[in-house]
Amino acid sequence: MDKPVVLVVSADASVKPEDVIGRVRKAPATEGTVVLADGLAGHCYHIRTKYYETDVVFCGWPGGKELGEVPEAILKQMEGVLIYFDARDRDFLKRLPEYAAFVTEADIEFGILLCAELQEEADQGITYREAKKFCNVLDVIELDPTGGGETVGEEDDGEAAGVDELVQALHNFIWSNVDMHRKAGGAGGGGGAEAGKEDETTDGAGEEDPEDERRIEEELMGFEKLLTQVMQFRPNTSSWTRNERLAYAQEFAEFFDELIGEEE
Repeated sequence: MDKPVVLVVSADASVKPEDVIGRVRKAPATEGTVVLADGLAGHCYHIRTKYYETDVVFCGWPGGKELGEVPEAILKQMEGVLIYFDARDRDFLKRLPEYAAFVTEADIEFGILLCAELQEEADQGITYREAKKFCNVLDVIELDPTGGGETVGEEDDGEAAGVDELVQALHNFIWSNVDMHRKAGGAGGGGGAEAGKEDETTDGAGEEDPEDERRIEEELMGFEKLLTQVMQFRPNTSSWTRNERLAYAQEFAEFFDELIGEEE
């Protein structure tokens, strides 16, 4: 399966897409690179969480090119868009509807606006309220917050901020090629003494245990319920903000974890 592509765009001439990518990957630009359609460079990024691991590819979009020129091959793999802007440049607000339309038309669920820091007043630049105008398709993250704006308190509440918040968002999103983990000691845990005991109790048994049949039936019903919810995830959450979708996705992950835990 092709790796999901995250397109990185910069509307700030002083910041290159590769600068943003480098802050997330924390690795040399020449490390883990691949060639994408039309010779564009891709930068691999490995994500590992409690529930899954996967690889995505950041693709820096050249400045001066319109989003309508993104190659079809990349559009097919694209699952995320990061758009960096200068919060002191109010002209960016004129292009914001265009970016929101691109994310919507490309059916992208992971869309985030990035900047160094939003402004407190409109006469200073773009405020948090203005940047959140299209929050149903484009969330906003400040990469270098100083704690003086409307987003004050996030760090005090123990939540990630700055680049860490962006990394957390990338890790919380459920990408299309995820490899789900099981809890330690599960099917991939090698078994050990407990597995040996289970073998002793089941080895040579000639009949199915009714209790086992009931348990298996309950597990199948649980997985069927989870699958139904996953299939309905996109239509049910299309108008939600990123944080609302992430909270809902977290419920999926916890439910999945409970199902797996019941088997062990």
